[in-house]
Formats: sequence, C-alpha cells, structure tokens
Amino acid sequence: MNLRLNRPLFFGLLGLFCLLLPGTAKADSFDWTYQGTMLLSGQLSSGSGELDTTDGVITGLSGTFNGLAITALLAPGVSFGNDNLLQIPPAPLYVTPNGFSFLDSAGDQINIYAALGTQCTFPGPVCVPDNVYGSISDDGNSDLGNFTLAPVMAAPEPGTATMLLPAVLFFGLFLRRKRLGTGSVAQFR
Repeated sequence: MNLRLNRPLFFGLLGLFCLLLPGTAKADSFDWTYQGTMLLSGQLSSGSGELDTTDGVITGLSGTFNGLAITALLAPGVSFGNDNLLQIPPAPLYVTPNGFSFLDSAGDQINIYAALGTQCTFPGPVCVPDNVYGSISDDGNSDLGNFTLAPVMAAPEPGTATMLLPAVLFFGLFLRRKRLGTGSVAQFR
C-alpha cells in the first residue's frame, strides 16, 4: 500500500501536531521548597510556596516558612544584603550568596541564600560542603539545606481548546473520507 500525503495535508497535520505539543513558554512563576537543619540545635526547618520573577528578579513570594505564613517579600538590600535574584539555569545555584529575604507572620526577617564554597561557623567550628543553601533569620537561627524550584505550568486558555476541537474533527473526517475514497476506487479497478 502506497500512502502519500499531499503538501497542504502534510503541513496541516504538522501544524496540528505542533499545537498539541506542550508549550515551552518562559516560566515566570515557580513552586519552591526549602528543607534544612539548624546548625546549633539540629532542629529541622522547612518552607514552601510560589515565587514570581521578572527578568530574573524575584518580584513576588507566597507560602510558609517553619509553619508561619510569609507576609512580604523584602526589597533588595533591606535584609542580610539580599538581592532577590533568581538564576535559571542555576549558576551554580538558583539563588545568589545574597539570596532573597522575606517577612513571616511573627515579624521575623528570613533570608534564603546560596552557601557557595566550604564555610565554617562558630562556635564549633561547623563546616559545610560546597553548593548547598542556607537560611538565616534576624532572631539568630541559621541552617543549611536544600532548595528546589519547579516551573508553574500555565493553564491553557479555554478559547484554545475550543478552537482546536473543530480542527481535530475536520482532519479526522478528512482522513477517514480520504481513506474510504481510496478504498472504494480500488474496488472498482
């Protein structure tokens, strides 16, 4: 059986295929998580939520940290030298050594930062490995841990699916008619 597609049908199907592929648009929103262990007490700390960026600068932040709601993203330079920069792809980590700072519902300022290179803290000394993250708060708590990011996928607009459905039905009917038409011609030869 020799199956040939004419050019308009080929490019129509190719265009339909491209519409069905998931979008690779630049993500401006990310889900984030932080899991750490406090250096002196060994207690666990954690946070999660969503952050928004514009041209690599974190412009919005929501979620919780150690069970308390995050109430505000602090402006760059306000707390612990924060620059609120997000590096995608990580270079080598998602945030800079200055990190991003926010306020929790208890009024504490917290900074999540990249702990680049081996660092030692006192009393101790406690030395940490390369390329981990840390958090520090104005109440004196500090920890080291892991920070993760995942792009938030945008939901397709309802109009996109509405316009795509007739196109899929049209091509399905066209292919069925073409196949039935070819079969019936072959029977009469």
